[in-house]
Amino acid sequence: MRHRRSSRLTPVAALAVLLAVGPVSPAAAHGDTIDFGIVTTQPDDGRVRTVAKWENDKDPVTESIAGTLSAVDVNGRSLGPWKLIPVSGAKATYTTRQALPPGRWKVTVDCGFPDLGHGEGTVDVPAAARAKPTDTPAGAPAEPPKDRTTTKTSAQSADSHRSATSSSAPVWVGAAAATALIGGAAFLVARRRRAGR
Repeated sequence: MRHRRSSRLTPVAALAVLLAVGPVSPAAAHGDTIDFGIVTTQPDDGRVRTVAKWENDKDPVTESIAGTLSAVDVNGRSLGPWKLIPVSGAKATYTTRQALPPGRWKVTVDCGFPDLGHGEGTVDVPAAARAKPTDTPAGAPAEPPKDRTTTKTSAQSADSHRSATSSSAPVWVGAAAATALIGGAAFLVARRRRAGR
C-alpha cells in the first residue's frame, strides 16, 4: 500500500515543481542584452551597417529595434544620434538615412527596445564616398536641356528658307510681267503691219 501511495505522489510532486518554476521563456535563452556588430568598416556611401544579435546565444534579433547611431571623428567632431532603420533584405541589419562624411570615425550604437543594447567600432569613410539618395523623386524625369548651338542653327536655317522664299516671289512676279509686256508689244507690232498692208 505504501509503495502504491508513493508512486501516486511522485507525478503530483513533479507537477507542483513545474508549476512553481514555470516555463523557460525564449528571452531567458537569448539573454536580456543586445550586441551590435559593425559590418561596414569602409562604407562607400558613408552609411554604416550594424547587425543586432542577442548577447547569450548570438541569435539575430528579429524584433523591431528602437536605437540610434552616433559618431565622433579623430578631431573630436561629433554627429548624431541618428535613428536606426532596417536594411531591406538583410536580416537584423540596420543603418541610418544620414551618411558620414569622409574620415575616420568611432561609431557607437545604442538601443532601448526590445532590450538594452550597445555596440561600437571604428570605420574609415573613403574620400570618394558619395551618399546615395534614399528616396526616388516623384514624377517623370525632366527633359534634357536643349543644345543652344543646334537651336540657333535650326533658327538660322528657317530664316534662310523664309528669306529665299520671300526673295524669289518678287523675281517670279517681275519675270511674268516682263514676259507679258514683250508679248503685248509683239502683238501690237504685228497688228500694225497687217493694217499697213
